[in-house]
Amino acid sequence: MEEHDFSSKIDSITPNPEQLRALTHPIRLRLLGLLRIDGPQTATDLAHRTGLNTGSTSYHLRMLAKYGFIEKDEQLSAGRKLVWRASNTSTVTNTPTRQEADADVQLDAMYGFQQVVAAEYSRQMIAATEHWRTLSPEWQDASTLSDFPMRLTAQQAHTITHKIAALLLDEMRDHPLHSGEPTGHSESDTDMDADTEVFTIQLLGFPLMVAMQDEGIANEGMADEDRADQHGDAQDSTTRHGKDRSAGDENLPEGEEG
Repeated sequence: MEEHDFSSKIDSITPNPEQLRALTHPIRLRLLGLLRIDGPQTATDLAHRTGLNTGSTSYHLRMLAKYGFIEKDEQLSAGRKLVWRASNTSTVTNTPTRQEADADVQLDAMYGFQQVVAAEYSRQMIAATEHWRTLSPEWQDASTLSDFPMRLTAQQAHTITHKIAALLLDEMRDHPLHSGEPTGHSESDTDMDADTEVFTIQLLGFPLMVAMQDEGIANEGMADEDRADQHGDAQDSTTRHGKDRSAGDENLPEGEEG
């Protein structure tokens, strides 16, 4: 879900505030993601994937259809079997200018949407790290949790995120999720084999100090200190086994310092 105007480069929907509020629901966001990534499915299929009952899944699917995010797959649906498909591959939101008459309405809708998206991204990252040990060495090496802090103006940050997003959009076109999607590169069709996985790169960018000042950080720090007091021997081991590494050095190989 991009926060920039990339709608000209991808098959996307730019929802109005009413549509965005309808999507601001963790279940609907996840159902839409599953349809976009895995292709057409029934309410029963999605209920099995999410652990919800079919009635609840059907209701949320109807809401997604009402606001233009999904639609009935006419080719796969038959009789009482209703198969849903995503109407687009991405959701794009554009920050309104302060001069727009409904700027506050748009900003309120975007704020609520961002909260749900952030929670879903966090859920995915936590689940991915929990299963990291089960991956093959190749996929372990391909996975990353990295950040690149730098001091920028708002315009510089805007330019950099656009450059990165443009690169990722080009790669998405060259490596589509589904074999029927046009790519412009014939060799990409060979990527649809047993060696490929759906791989995601989340693009997150924000002023760091705002996030670092969150009260939750202080609470987590207090909890960490409590745990450390209960395991004093474990703390002392860092000195016994060599140098006492400071925060930020814990992932460096021996002999290297940041």
